Amino acid sequence: MTGPAATGVYRRLSSLIKPYRGGLSVAVVLGVFSSGLALAQPMVIGSLVGKITAGAPATVPALLLAALFVTDLVLGGVEVYLLGRAGATLVLDSRRRVVRSLLRAPLGLHLRRQRGDLFSVAVADTDLLKTSLMQGLLNLVVSTLMVVGSVVLMTIIDPVLTVSTLGVLLLAGLATMAVARRVRAVGVETRERVGAFAGALQRAIGAIRTVKLSRAEDREETRIGQFATDAYGIGMRGVRLESLMAPIMNLGIQAAFAAVFTVGAFRLVGGAMDTAHFSSYLLYLLYLIAPLISLFSALAQIQLGLAAMIRVDALAAEPEEAGGAADVVPMTDPALSFDHVTFGYQPGSPTVRGLTFDIPRRGFVAVVGPSGAGKSTIFALAERLWDVDSGRILLAGQDIRDLPLRALRGRVGYVEQDAPVVDGTIRENLVFAKPDATEEQIADAIDKANLRCWIDSLDNGLDTEVGEAGTAISGGERQRLAIARMLLLRPDVLLLDEATSQLDTEAEIALGNSIAAASTDCAVVAIAHRMATVVAADRILVVDDGRLQAVGDHESLLATNELYQRLVHTQLGGTDDWDPDAATGTELAGRI
Repeated sequence: MTGPAATGVYRRLSSLIKPYRGGLSVAVVLGVFSSGLALAQPMVIGSLVGKITAGAPATVPALLLAALFVTDLVLGGVEVYLLGRAGATLVLDSRRRVVRSLLRAPLGLHLRRQRGDLFSVAVADTDLLKTSLMQGLLNLVVSTLMVVGSVVLMTIIDPVLTVSTLGVLLLAGLATMAVARRVRAVGVETRERVGAFAGALQRAIGAIRTVKLSRAEDREETRIGQFATDAYGIGMRGVRLESLMAPIMNLGIQAAFAAVFTVGAFRLVGGAMDTAHFSSYLLYLLYLIAPLISLFSALAQIQLGLAAMIRVDALAAEPEEAGGAADVVPMTDPALSFDHVTFGYQPGSPTVRGLTFDIPRRGFVAVVGPSGAGKSTIFALAERLWDVDSGRILLAGQDIRDLPLRALRGRVGYVEQDAPVVDGTIRENLVFAKPDATEEQIADAIDKANLRCWIDSLDNGLDTEVGEAGTAISGGERQRLAIARMLLLRPDVLLLDEATSQLDTEAEIALGNSIAAASTDCAVVAIAHRMATVVAADRILVVDDGRLQAVGDHESLLATNELYQRLVHTQLGGTDDWDPDAATGTELAGRI
């Protein structure tokens, strides 16, 4: 990366470390002092050698040398602490930025990127900012000062010898810089391959039961292993590049020593240099080796840190969901309206087309249609998980794009088809959408969702852990828990996406009574595949291929709509001799 792109990266690096420049500046100052003390040591050692050689008292230089050693150690310890604190703060702030982006970005981000890759950015790449970037920057500054200081003092001792030394080292330095520029590009690709590996592993672990039941362990091991191999291959390219840097510098250092001893020998013999000065010069050359190696190692570290920074910045820069700022108005009739709504997940391929319908303020509406008709998409659009391509969706007469997202999703509750729960306790899941719920409200939601007997049978009651993704509870319990969470929210519109599909008949009837009661206070809209649910609806929307085919009640649709007739006899479980009159009344109304 060169030119404007490289300039932009380094400008972003400067902006990134700006909030931590206080601690970094102190660490750099301490590093400079420490470097100065280290640079003074050869001079003191030279004086000590001169005193001993001349037979003079050497107490003062010996004590001074000891003081320099101790002070250098103390300053080094404080420097490491300050750098560590600045690095840890950088990681914390970066992770907060990434978490905010992950939680507030549009849903498209999570469909576009693998979860494992997103986790890799949030965990591994942010940590690399500390270990590579911050440490690398400090090493770069301190090592540069050490190198410059050593060269200046070496020049003072003998300019001719210094010119011969630097000529050799300069060639090695230029070669090393050329290699370092390639390290960052390989570093970015390595981080991406590691993210792909994490995504592949997360996919298998997230569906571990399916993997085992499908006898797919060997196939998944091979597939994930290929991702690991790809990451290894790119990583080894980086290793090979980095491995070139040390030999190049070592070759330069050895050549520099050869030049020093060769030229120095002639100057000693010619009397242009004495033994004490030559000893000091050699010590400075030795002191130059470590900073030089550290300097070019820091360059490689920084390139890896910049690779991580690019990935972190790209994720943190994802746009947030855009909510409106309009004041929320009281609920009116109709509660929810679709006005010529068209939407597609891919450009030019609409999933719903020109949808227009109203949902009354109260009552129960069923949505039916073949698989892939766009039913779940309708619910996602009502929650603004996606924005419509054209048309509008109105809540109480207001365009939902004008409403704050928190207000919209507080008034429209959504129980998803797979009824996901979060890792934690039953109580934490219940109050997830309403953290300020009272004990009375929680108890009421538990009773309405028919959870009381189950919770009372648990040793820890509401404090029972549900396991990651609800693995410690059954599918039916997970569905009832998700429904209770939405009943606790008391929304104006309650969307149920096949929310009772995993319940037995008795549980479904009991829960249906509660939902039927809720429909007297709010609008209940359910995607349904069970006949009892559909027949109990006040209104039925028939959807096919993203279009609204018909609206009516069961009897009128059964008499007039061919698609609905086909759904009744196949998908909804009806038969040719099915008699709706035999299932009417309280029992049917309860089976929502």
